[in-house]
Amino acid sequence: MSINSRPSIRGFIAKEPRELETQDGAPYVKVRFGQERKHREEDGSFTDLGKTYDTFVAYDDNVQRIMDNYVPGDRFIAQGYVRKFPKADTGMEGEVFVVTGIGHDTAYTRYDVDRSARRTGPEQTAPEHTTPARTAERDAAAFNPPDRRPASTAPAISM
Repeated sequence: MSINSRPSIRGFIAKEPRELETQDGAPYVKVRFGQERKHREEDGSFTDLGKTYDTFVAYDDNVQRIMDNYVPGDRFIAQGYVRKFPKADTGMEGEVFVVTGIGHDTAYTRYDVDRSARRTGPEQTAPEHTTPARTAERDAAAFNPPDRRPASTAPAISM
C-alpha cells in the first residue's frame, strides 16, 4: 500500500479571512497568506530572502473552521491542491491553492489538546440499560492514553 500524500503549504495568515459565495451561492473563504523565504548558505547559515504573498481558498467544512479559528499572524500548515485559472484582467494563467485540510503550525502555536469524546450523532448515545455511572466509567477508561509522557510545561520552541 502506498502512502497517501498531497501538496501542502506552510505560512502565516496575512489578512483577515473573507467569506464569499461561489456563482452557485455556496460559501467559500478566501485568505491572503505569506511565506518567509530563506536560502541556506554553505556555512549552514541562512540568508533572508524576504516574504512572498499568495492566496488560498477553502470550501465546505473548512469555511467555518477558518473563519472561527484564524486571524492575521496565525501560523498554519495546510494540505490541498493547486488550481489554475485564466485571469480575466490579463488573460494570463493564475493559480490558487485550494485547502482541503488546515491546522495551526505547532512549531509556532501553543495550544491544549482536548481528547474528550465528541458527542454528535445517534451512534454516540448510550443504550437504555447503561447507567450514567457506567457510561462515565466506560468513557474515562476509553480515553486514558496508555504510557504517554506527561505534557511539558516548557514554552513552545520556534524555528
